[in-house]
Amino acid sequence: MKRRITFLRFFAFSFSISLLLVLHFFSSDALGAGLCCQLAGGVEENINGAYAPGAHDLTAALEWSFSDMDRLMEGAHKTTPSDVAAQGIYKTIPTHMEMTRYTLTLAYGVTPKLKVVASVPYVRNTMDMDMVMMDGMGMPMLQGMSMEPVSGLGDVTLMTLYRLWTNRRIRPGDALTLGIGVKTPTGSYTEKTSSGRFVHAHMQPGTGSWDPLVSLAYTTLKNPWLLGADFTYEVATRNSEGYKFGDTLTADLSAKYGLLPFMNLSGQLTYLHCGHATDDMGRYTNLTSVFDDPANTGEDSLWVAPGLEFVPVYNAGLTFRAQLPLWQRVNGIQLVSTSRLVTAVYYVF
Repeated sequence: MKRRITFLRFFAFSFSISLLLVLHFFSSDALGAGLCCQLAGGVEENINGAYAPGAHDLTAALEWSFSDMDRLMEGAHKTTPSDVAAQGIYKTIPTHMEMTRYTLTLAYGVTPKLKVVASVPYVRNTMDMDMVMMDGMGMPMLQGMSMEPVSGLGDVTLMTLYRLWTNRRIRPGDALTLGIGVKTPTGSYTEKTSSGRFVHAHMQPGTGSWDPLVSLAYTTLKNPWLLGADFTYEVATRNSEGYKFGDTLTADLSAKYGLLPFMNLSGQLTYLHCGHATDDMGRYTNLTSVFDDPANTGEDSLWVAPGLEFVPVYNAGLTFRAQLPLWQRVNGIQLVSTSRLVTAVYYVF
């Protein structure tokens, strides 16, 4: 409960500060334009909530995201630590996890058609769990404990975006864009506990693998609407410790509506597929721990994300969105997200 109160207070504080900034710009007669004028050069690809730059422009976006994971699921159904303990298989059961990520994204427009993007994340992960103990009658009982937080530089992603097609050369209203990139192994993936064991693979700041990815995005401007559809596929490779995360597929439908000259409403529907992870060398595996059993990895889920974007000036903005699960199905038993909050500020130089 305390964590949720802190989370809500942070959101309220961030929203209030941003609203004050917007009102300041409003009083200074420096309002941004509506969607049509914001996209004066035509539709632009979307990068972490910010418009991709035009030719020879640079976009910088700083994003903060917070994921709250406090629901145990087995398949498509909710379960409890007590029910998992009663199965007699696992001695360690996760009960709550928080994932905080700060990401700096820089994008440069090399030409009107070609853009390059670099995203640099810093992550902090915490976890609470229940240990299964036996009472004097030989019955299982749960004892709570917390892990030390794990934090550090995450995996840097490098991406190239190429505009394959537009419906016209000047101020295009429709665009099809191909993205090709790679997630690099810059984050640590060998953090250890005080007992000398590897920290859970999914708690590590990085994956330790070079993972190629490809994306395809279609965007259309129907003022005051900006509509889009895109998918991204990431191929996971095995790291030097023998662990391989599952491949991921993300597919989005998005819409943005110009409500006011300085405010846009947004919405997004996302389907996420994550494949099974495998651990050839067994260095991250502990079959008595829910979180360390590779059988308990991989999922399919559907998410909705309402949001707001404030554009106080033409080349800068503030975005807020909340990602909420509509449906989830996991492999085995897993701790899943119940909410994710994302805020970002961007500036186009």
